[in-house]
Amino acid sequence: MSQTQVKATALLCRLLERDKPEINGQALVTDHADAATHLLRERLLVLGRTLDWVTCPECSVETARVMRELSPDRIALRCPDCADVEALRRLRETHKVALQRVIAALLNGLGLSANGLKPIDHELTWRLGTTEPSRGKALTWYFARRLSRADVAVRLREQIALERTTTSCVVLTSSELPLPPASPVVGFDVRSLPNVARIGQSRFEFFAERQALPGPQTIAEVDPVTTAMTTLQYVRAHSKVFVDGVGHALEPRQQSILLALIDDLDHELDKDALKSACGSQAQRFSPSKEFDRNPLVYKTFIRYLRDDERYALIIPNGDRTWRR
Repeated sequence: MSQTQVKATALLCRLLERDKPEINGQALVTDHADAATHLLRERLLVLGRTLDWVTCPECSVETARVMRELSPDRIALRCPDCADVEALRRLRETHKVALQRVIAALLNGLGLSANGLKPIDHELTWRLGTTEPSRGKALTWYFARRLSRADVAVRLREQIALERTTTSCVVLTSSELPLPPASPVVGFDVRSLPNVARIGQSRFEFFAERQALPGPQTIAEVDPVTTAMTTLQYVRAHSKVFVDGVGHALEPRQQSILLALIDDLDHELDKDALKSACGSQAQRFSPSKEFDRNPLVYKTFIRYLRDDERYALIIPNGDRTWRR
């Protein structure tokens, strides 16, 4: 494994997590020389805007004005403290991530066509496409940057729910894991890009042995018992809910009902839609009867709206990031 490729992948992900994924040319060469060279060679980093004001290289305090170019490599500055100063041209250059090339490299690495690519949230989340690693089992791949932001995670979760790929998706991210405990994508298969791939030539090289590792985002950092939490955050990954810190294991049908309400954009469904979503074949389907052996869970998390004839999810305060 090339250590330079590993460092380049890590640097790229750090840049992707910035509001503006760009870096000063001087900092790029000084702090990340090998990694930066690899990113520049692969054209994943390209020239950004040219600065007219820079931090003076002599005093490292004052802001100096770029006066003129002295040669292809050097520039003249005017610092209010140091007066006339010469510096390398790269001090006024910036480099930015070429997002479309990053996405193209992901597609190449996964063997996906650009025809299946779909931007979800402008320059933040994308659906990459679908693969079939084994016959009859499809995986839909997504990529997200800044996934630790609740609004980004909510928008991605809504799209996944809309495409009905909640149980067959993989989310690649440049964000560090684990995500915040209340993240809207808790329970999904979220994988850190630097942990499962490295930058190669025009593509990301995915480590086959790491793809087999379990990837669901977990929330082991929170102890519902000691914090007396009432939460739905464990439904998808662990088939369990907590009421006042007490865990309640869910039967398969109970889990399906709760997931159907969680994944609905409004968190409300009528009886027929809920029956279809959870795959029930019962002639007389009744959500409340499905929770006969655990009525506290039903009472805590589900409310029947008689006027609308719909079932609504009761979202605990700690889970409010599910809503905008």
